[in-house]
Formats: sequence, structure tokens, C-alpha cells
Amino acid sequence: MDDAYPAPTIFGALWRYRWISLAIVAAAVLISLLVPLVAGDGRSAQARIVLKAPDQTGVLGIEMASESSFLRYVKQRALFVTSDEVLDGARARLGGEETVLQLRAAITADASSSGESIEINVDGPGLERSVLIANAVIAAYQERSRAEVVAATDKALETLNAQRAAIVSEAGGRPQSSPVGSAAGSTLSDLDKQITRIRVVASQFADGVSFVDVASPAGTSPWRGILRDLAVGTAVGLMLASALAWFRADRDHRVRDADDLTRVVDEPVLGEIETLPAQAMLALRKPGVPPLRSYQLVASGLRSTVGRGVVLVTGPSGGEGATTTTMQIASAAARDGLQVLVVDAAIRSRDLSQMLGLADWPGLTSIATGDASLAQSAHPVHLGNGVGFSVVPAGHGQPYSREQLRSGLLQQVIAEMRSRYDLVLVDLPTLISQPETTSLISASDGVVVTVRRDGDLGSLRRLREQLQLFGGTITGYVLTFAGAAPAGRAAESPAPQPSR
Repeated sequence: MDDAYPAPTIFGALWRYRWISLAIVAAAVLISLLVPLVAGDGRSAQARIVLKAPDQTGVLGIEMASESSFLRYVKQRALFVTSDEVLDGARARLGGEETVLQLRAAITADASSSGESIEINVDGPGLERSVLIANAVIAAYQERSRAEVVAATDKALETLNAQRAAIVSEAGGRPQSSPVGSAAGSTLSDLDKQITRIRVVASQFADGVSFVDVASPAGTSPWRGILRDLAVGTAVGLMLASALAWFRADRDHRVRDADDLTRVVDEPVLGEIETLPAQAMLALRKPGVPPLRSYQLVASGLRSTVGRGVVLVTGPSGGEGATTTTMQIASAAARDGLQVLVVDAAIRSRDLSQMLGLADWPGLTSIATGDASLAQSAHPVHLGNGVGFSVVPAGHGQPYSREQLRSGLLQQVIAEMRSRYDLVLVDLPTLISQPETTSLISASDGVVVTVRRDGDLGSLRRLREQLQLFGGTITGYVLTFAGAAPAGRAAESPAPQPSR
């Protein structure tokens, strides 16, 4: 356990806080879908007018000497979209429901970034109406542009025709072979070419529009970008959820499951004990009740790891299930035919002794003070069908000293326990609550540490350091209150009475 608090992985943190992470992602997706509606995209319509490049000769009165000239031309045409002429035409097409001022307030027209088209956006009272307004503005623009071209063409042709008539009049029917007739013929030929050129250019330019991307409800639906919004919301939600989950996991130093425990310890996890209802938990403390299958697996793992000898069972803090685990392992091992001795080393609380009705009987303190031998202090508990195990209770409360609990006499008795029994299980309280029993640690062959689900990793780390300091060897861990109890728990049985 070199690193007591290893950095969590992103996926592990997301899984640990999966429900709140899912809620964050769902909220981000919902926001990404609602923002366009709130921002107005749900009632806005967009359209585009791609313009033709005017003839560079300028025969229609439009100078087009460079690319910047064309960009300037596009910007001018964008301004023309919201002119009174165009908006009056659009209003007439719409039936006159909106005024020109209302239309101008709802419509924006700008040159595109590429400089070749006019982008029109209409933010009307609703999507359908915005579409109608956008398309009406486009039609009115094309109509007014065509009228402008026709007017410019007629004016240019009128001027040229007047010049032509004046030349014909001056020539006065003179023969073409004469100098005057020859000059007049050449000039009339040039004027005819210009007239033809203007008519061709005007015919080709028409309304000056190359093509139009009209607005439509299908193209401007509030859900047109649903996949994009969904992807953006999901990505943002995952990033937020990942950051929050990792931050919480990095600061949440608790054991959530066996995987958490495995990541921070080197020794094996012998088993996971499910959470049971309170009544079933009380039944587990009665020796006559068959052990849970999960505890049977723990007992099997313990035998394969330690074999035989003295094993302490303790936890980082109270309420970790050490006493219940001791009783359940003892019951399982005894049913497997082993000679089992259970020792209650909690000489202050004496929980195990009280549970078995042995609180006032000679026990561990009697052995330490020399008032009783192992044979006198070991009390059999019958499990039924000729199966049972022996218990050395904590003692009946006679005065003792710390030195007596650390004396050679107690060490000799522990050696006797090891020789007479296949498995000796010592219910050891938390070290901080009863430091006088730490001498049992160095005399043991292994320590089983019970860790409650949601237990603090800091407390576990301190316990490991203390066990190492006092010469103990951790055999494995038992994760208690690990999850939901399976159906079909064994029925509660009455507790058997111990006999001397």
C-alpha cells in the first residue's frame, strides 16, 4: 500500500458517480437543444441571393474594375434589400400585414464572408411567417433589380438611338463613297454594335441574380441541427461530468467496492459479505445458524492462505463486522471438521462474550493473570449434529495489568492454543481502543482485516501501519456490507446454550 490514495481513472470515476454523471450529460444535452429556441433560431428564417458579376465594360452603368469593386457592389446590393422600394414590394406580396418599418426591423441583409452573395435573415413572429417574409423579400428584390436593369438599358439605348438619328440626319443621304458618308457609316456601325452589346448584356444580366437559396420550413426547422446540438451537448456534458466525477473521486477516500480495496492493498480480498436486514444480521451472531456462503468462501480462502495457526480478526474502526466475521468463519471451519478455538480479546467491551452468554466466565484475563488455565477457560459451543467449537471469553473483569497481557505466560498459552487447535480465531478490537492487546499481533500467524463498504481509506492505512509496526502479517481482507442480500437467507434459529 505504497500509495494510499491512488489517482482515480476517468472511466472509474464516471462509473462510481454514474447517476449524477448521467444527469449532468442529460442537462447539457437539454440546454444545447433549448438554447437555439430561446435565442430565436426557432422563429428565424435564412435565405441567400447569389449575385452575377456585372459586365466589366460597364455598359449597364456598373463599374467593375477589380475584386474589391465587386465586393463593394455586393454590399450596396445588400443595402438595397432593405430599401423602401424592395420592402414595399415585399409588403404587397405579403398582403400588407406588416408595415415597412416592421419589415425593416425583422430583416437583416449582409454580404457573405466570401463576398459573392447576400445573406438574408428574418426574425419574424413565427417560423412560417419568417419564411414567407424572406421569400417575399427575395422576389421583390429580383423584381426591383430587373426593373433597374430595364430602366438602365432603356436609358442607354435611348441615348445611342438619339446619337444614331443625329448622325443619319447630318449625313443627309450622302453616298457612302464620300468622306462624310464613309465617316457616318463607320460611326453608325459602332453605334449599332453598342446597341446590340447592351441588349445582349441586359438579357444575360436580367435581375443580376445567379441563383437563390430560398427559405423553407424544412430547411429552417428548430430541430434542423438536432444531431449537431445533441453531439455538442453530449460532448460538453461528458467533459463536465468527467471533470466533476474525477474531482470527487480523487477526494473521496472511501472503499466503495472490492475493486477499490484491491487497488490500494497488496493482499487478497478473501470475500465480499452482502448487506442483510437487521433481523438477519442478528441471526448471524447465533452459532446455530449456518454460515453464509460468502463467509464459507472466506473460511476456505483463509485455510488455503494460512493453513492452520492463530489468526486475528480486526478492523480499522468499530462497526466493521469483525465479531460477526469471527463467529461466521469459526462456524464454517468447524462444520468443515476443523478443531476451532475462538478467543474474545475485546476485554473491555466483551461483545463476543456477551453474545454467547460468557461475559462473567473465566477467560483471557484469567489466563493472563494466572488464575485459570487454557483448559479451564475454554468453553464449548455446540452447533448441532455433534459439531462445535470452543470459546475463550474475555474474562469476568478481574483486575489485570498491561504487563500481564504481554507476559511470557500468555505467550505460552498462545503456543498451546496453536498446538491443540487447527484454527484459533482471535476477535481483536481496534488497536486505538485497546492498545494493551497489541502483544497478540506478533504472536499471530496472520491477520484478517474487515473493511466496511464506504469505510475510510485513511483509517485502513493507519491500521496497516500499526500492524506492521507490531510485527503482524495481513492475510487478507473481508469487505462487509458490500451490497444487497440475496434472496433465500436461512431462517433464524435459536441460539444454543454454551456448556462448561
